[in-house]
Amino acid sequence: MQAAFAFALVAAAPAQAGPDIPRYDVPGYCTDVAAAIDGSHVIYGGCMDQEQQAYNSLKRDWESIPADTRSYCDSVARSIGGSYTIMEGCIDQELSAARSNEGAEFEY
Repeated sequence: MQAAFAFALVAAAPAQAGPDIPRYDVPGYCTDVAAAIDGSHVIYGGCMDQEQQAYNSLKRDWESIPADTRSYCDSVARSIGGSYTIMEGCIDQELSAARSNEGAEFEY
């Protein structure tokens, strides 16, 4: 519960206009995540590494992600303080669901 509270407290920088990837306060976010575990340096470092990897992946693929998915997942990521890892997971799930829903029909 403490970790969820810490996530909610992190302030995110405003998103840039247009198709640019949003900018989040990653060091601040990771500090708050680590604070939930008594300021663990291991947690902070792991958080920073995960956020960097997610950011790099998102930056590479950003233009190919549908705008509505980017917008929705930005909102999801900001809801916990601004996390590229959360955004990347959201985008992966949304794109997977979109593929799964293609041709879906309801049978009576």
